[in-house]
Amino acid sequence: MICFITSGAHKYAVRELRDVPGMPKIGLLSYNQLLRKPALPRATYVFTDFDRIDFWQRELAAKAYRCLKAADLTVLNDPAGVRTRLPMLKRLKADGLNSFSVWDPEVDPMPDAYPVFLRTRAAHRGALTDLLATPEAAQEALDALIAAGHCRSDLMFVEYRSEPVEEGLFRKLAAYCVGDRIVTGMSVHDTDWHAKYGTEGAASEALYREERDAVQENRYAAPLARYFQAAGIAFGRADFTLVNGKIEVYEINTNPNNSRILDHPFAMRVDTDALFHQRLAEALQAVDTPAGGPPVALDHPDLAAQRKRDWLLPRPRWTP
Repeated sequence: MICFITSGAHKYAVRELRDVPGMPKIGLLSYNQLLRKPALPRATYVFTDFDRIDFWQRELAAKAYRCLKAADLTVLNDPAGVRTRLPMLKRLKADGLNSFSVWDPEVDPMPDAYPVFLRTRAAHRGALTDLLATPEAAQEALDALIAAGHCRSDLMFVEYRSEPVEEGLFRKLAAYCVGDRIVTGMSVHDTDWHAKYGTEGAASEALYREERDAVQENRYAAPLARYFQAAGIAFGRADFTLVNGKIEVYEINTNPNNSRILDHPFAMRVDTDALFHQRLAEALQAVDTPAGGPPVALDHPDLAAQRKRDWLLPRPRWTP
């Protein structure tokens, strides 16, 4: 079994994996559930959603990770080492992997390269502003978001780095990391520059053929390995594009949407998606742990103490 540990409100993304043919048995725990258990069955564990939990849950999760590793289980994504969006993008730029910069409005000076846009560090909402071409426009947009109730501590400036794949059409690419395997995923095409969700039918048949070829060749596996390593991520989906032929990674989501394409105006996309999900299932099979054996105690003193005073953990009514 492979057990994913997610925030309570975001189990739905992992549930979609259960419908994929060839997928190993998929288990689910929220962090609240994890931190109330004295022991866990032997399985592969994948920690996710680090941008959706607080610092105390993350620290306790890191202690649980170490209990599982000490029992010689396969465990992906160390909560103590994974870089979330802002520090990850700073690291990718510092390592020369990305060419664009990001700025923290709490501690960094205003951007010195334009255009930029504002987005959150944690939520998956995409851009909060249009492209901002001047320092004055950037300051005005920042002030407006704070006035509207957005927390400065959750905002970041991102330097625009994209280019149309065809006139008036933008593309976002994807690839999954599963342990030591990387699987080229499906692309998104949109007339909007940040291409978050895509527009059905926006791309040409030629672009869908290119998508099919990229998935068949697993085209981006080798070059993306360094990006996942720099982020400290062993399971997640990188969203990226190509600018002048160079990879530019926008984010790595540790709990990505896993919906399948079962119908599309271009039938080849259904076949391409089936191949991608087959490869993803094979990668997860490679890290699967057979059932059986004694349970693993979560016996770190901090975990035991927390179970006795678990009222300190946030327990929203809608979170299991």
